[in-house]
Amino acid sequence: MFFINGFTSRTREKAVDYARRHGVPNVYSDVAALLTDSAIDIVYIATPPGTHKEYALQVIQAGKPVYVEKPTAMSLAEAKEMYDTAKRRGVPIFVACYRRALGAILCK
Repeated sequence: MFFINGFTSRTREKAVDYARRHGVPNVYSDVAALLTDSAIDIVYIATPPGTHKEYALQVIQAGKPVYVEKPTAMSLAEAKEMYDTAKRRGVPIFVACYRRALGAILCK
């Protein structure tokens, strides 16, 4: 079970709307503000793929585990940089691959 403690978006209006609709107690003005909150245990990145690396590296630098929506990055080089940075910092990085159990995707 998980609890969404905070949320940020490109605009404050979108963040406030999402928080209201989903019962999220905290809205942050930006990613930096979210990352300074000690109540945030892990960060889920569900932004356009072109921003995944940028945000993931910020989260990793803040020492928080990061859960990145697929595709993880725009290239293998970006994904490797994210992974290597997380490994060096001792921070877990996860990829949201919720379709891995579908028959068409299973490795046989």
